[in-house]
Amino acid sequence: MLNYLLSHTPLLYFVQSFWRDEAFSVLAAKQSLGFIITKLGFEPPVYYTLLHVWMRIFGESELASRSLSIVGFVLATIVMIEWAYVLYKKHWLSWYLPLFFFLNPMLLYYAFEVRTYAWYTFFATVMLYTYTRGKWRWFIASATLGFYTHAYLLPFIGALGLHRLWTKRKDLRDVGIKSFLVVGLLILPWLIKIGLEMGRMQSSWYYPVNWQLVKSALGNLFTGYEGTPWYGWTYTSYLSLLLVGCTLFAITNRKQRPQALLMMLFGGLPLAVIIGISFIKPLFVNRYLIPTAIAEVLIVTSAIAAIRNPWFQKIVAGVFLAGILWFNWWYPPEHPKPPVRTTFEQIQTLLKDGDIVVAADPIIYMETLYYTKDRARVYLYNPDGNPFPWYIGDALVTPERMLRDVPTYPARAFLVHADTSFEVTYRMPL
Repeated sequence: MLNYLLSHTPLLYFVQSFWRDEAFSVLAAKQSLGFIITKLGFEPPVYYTLLHVWMRIFGESELASRSLSIVGFVLATIVMIEWAYVLYKKHWLSWYLPLFFFLNPMLLYYAFEVRTYAWYTFFATVMLYTYTRGKWRWFIASATLGFYTHAYLLPFIGALGLHRLWTKRKDLRDVGIKSFLVVGLLILPWLIKIGLEMGRMQSSWYYPVNWQLVKSALGNLFTGYEGTPWYGWTYTSYLSLLLVGCTLFAITNRKQRPQALLMMLFGGLPLAVIIGISFIKPLFVNRYLIPTAIAEVLIVTSAIAAIRNPWFQKIVAGVFLAGILWFNWWYPPEHPKPPVRTTFEQIQTLLKDGDIVVAADPIIYMETLYYTKDRARVYLYNPDGNPFPWYIGDALVTPERMLRDVPTYPARAFLVHADTSFEVTYRMPL
């Protein structure tokens, strides 16, 4: 039973191997706080600082480091519990909304990843909630910390700013507008840093968007789908249409209209802007726009609340809940991370004194560095002396780790390839 749960539910995300960005997170967070703030390029420092402290207490194992993300997502769910009570009081939707939020496939996937996204979710949720409640000090704190967790929160802050300007256009001295100005001043230093780093964006891994992605974007953001398995695009485009329909239906209800319009602006405007820019300069990455998934959860719940017939309302709510439960059962084994841990367990049993472990490609270097017990043995095979790609984490790579040739026997190199296979290689002595 336990093996089934670990392979056919989101618990798989908790126990599977790291992928390169997770390995990078751990290796970066092991550095000094000064290094984290000044040397990580575009990466804002809040999450890495949290992880730095967390690992000093609990260690850097997969389970220990992933637990920090779970804490962030649980805190976001607690905020949603409070928000749901404010919205729906003693109506059954007051428990349905946080449950629907907690089980959302997009949010749940990143709740188990050693990356910024669970804490990004937390700060975005707090920011959105405190904005709706007019709790401006908490709004300033959450918006600022959220931006310093993930810079893609900026267009979502901008969407709320436009909403406030429109609703308070006759009172530009409004405390809310002043709060946005304070946030702007607090995030300005990092915006300047990003501007200074923009030259590095000439080389990037971002993929250009196409019309298939445009049609499927809302569904992809709700489910976390990124193209695996290949046949999912059609279904996420249908889901996108359903989410648009939910938005339009919620707007028809006078009571639900204000929240539905706010969520449409908050979730939709940044998505439209990023996709539009990406036709010229690719900037779209599914997970970077995770606050849109928060807005989608609230929009679906608003649409359910707008249904007048109580029995039909419960049926629709049950269908949505059953749908995400099914998806959370079906999707994990269809979307696993490469079993890189097994590769290094095999290598560790074969290593002898004098042997080294060599990543054959930059794309596998971070996992190689994380999973090799003696990291002083780890190198990157780079016979042509090419620069390490910045977007994989060049701050953690030094020239002495670059290897132009394999060692001479009896020393051996365990050459690890991007597909997680490995081979043993060496040069024969003259």
